[in-house]
Amino acid sequence: MELTELNEHFSRVLAALKEDHAASTIDLWFKDSFVADFDGRTVTVALENVITLITKDDVAAEESSIFVSAPQPYVAKQEEPAPDENDSVVGSGYTFENFVVGSSNKVAHSACIAVAERPAGTINPLFLYGPSGLGKTHLLFAIVNSLRKRRPRTKVRYVTGEQFTNELIDAITKKNTALFRSRYRNLDMLLIDDIQFIAGKMVIQEEFFHTFNTLYQLQKQIVLTSDKTPKEIEHLEERLRTRFEMGLIADIQPPEPELRTAIFKQKTQSLGLDLPNDVLAFLADNIRSNVRQIEGAVKKLWAQSFITSEEITLDMAKSVLSDYFSKERSKITPDLILEMLSKRYGMPTDEIKGNRRTANTVYVRHMAIYLIREYTDLSLNNVGKIFNRDHSTIISAYKGVEARLKNDSDFNKDLHEIKAELDEK
Repeated sequence: MELTELNEHFSRVLAALKEDHAASTIDLWFKDSFVADFDGRTVTVALENVITLITKDDVAAEESSIFVSAPQPYVAKQEEPAPDENDSVVGSGYTFENFVVGSSNKVAHSACIAVAERPAGTINPLFLYGPSGLGKTHLLFAIVNSLRKRRPRTKVRYVTGEQFTNELIDAITKKNTALFRSRYRNLDMLLIDDIQFIAGKMVIQEEFFHTFNTLYQLQKQIVLTSDKTPKEIEHLEERLRTRFEMGLIADIQPPEPELRTAIFKQKTQSLGLDLPNDVLAFLADNIRSNVRQIEGAVKKLWAQSFITSEEITLDMAKSVLSDYFSKERSKITPDLILEMLSKRYGMPTDEIKGNRRTANTVYVRHMAIYLIREYTDLSLNNVGKIFNRDHSTIISAYKGVEARLKNDSDFNKDLHEIKAELDEK
């Protein structure tokens, strides 16, 4: 039989296998494979590693040979031990006590405490989402540290989505997937940061699906984080999406002004600094994006003060942290924001600024007010002049947007896209 004909038969065999097994599993082992040789009895299939297929007569002959051979003394295989799940590396300084709580993160904070106190209780799985740098990893570390303190024998493992992916690839390469599965499916709690990393990776999703099912059926706790809600993660298998939505989904949003001030206080106190109130207010009003940026700003002030023995004043903070202040503040104007919203929603700027009160107009108008307050240094009164409204109306609109951000994922996504576009200006 010619190799061309054998390869046609082999293609039909693979197609038949895919009818009884997951296509991703068959592709994992046989993608780009072909029949490389046939000597009349043995078919050799070429892949990254060579697989030799033999006939049942060959198996019988081999078994006879094995049977008459002298048995060898049993020596237990020395298999590489699985790492202790409790050795997952997390920051020991991250606790619930030093996590600053505000309206933008209190639901997520409370949910994580409940999970730490009662794993696999009423909240399982727990899915946290929100932009990077707002404290999701802090909360996961706090769960781990709380468990290790109160229940040291708990088998808990924290990894990122990228780590999970790389470990599985390594296990497949080394042909020790059984060890990988033992490591992940015998836990009391699994925490995976940035789970969106596995989206679009079919083999990884297949493995995580079975890992999730095993842990969930054994009533073990699962905690996941992402930058998006499950339904917003592109190229995520529907069966995983529905499982992520089975428990509690809690968001963490950018901190409101009061929370930013509290975070600044907490970070400065941890470094032994006592900043004047005017400096705290200035920092909270100008450094808005995320907690990491706040931490970096505080450490830079501390370093400058330590090196020069200079007292931290408002003028010093403005000088030292000038590069931290949003570049948008010098480039992005109210007119630019209004023009962008006008193009995005097909609404004249005069209508956005005017008195018309349809649902669509109010939606865009409040978004404009919020963005102008976020991206410019205009006072409430000056923002009000743009819209011919008093400062109390501007405050109400701004707070209305903040409230909606916490409860409306579509609105959140909408505003996030606009801010990303502004950040590129």
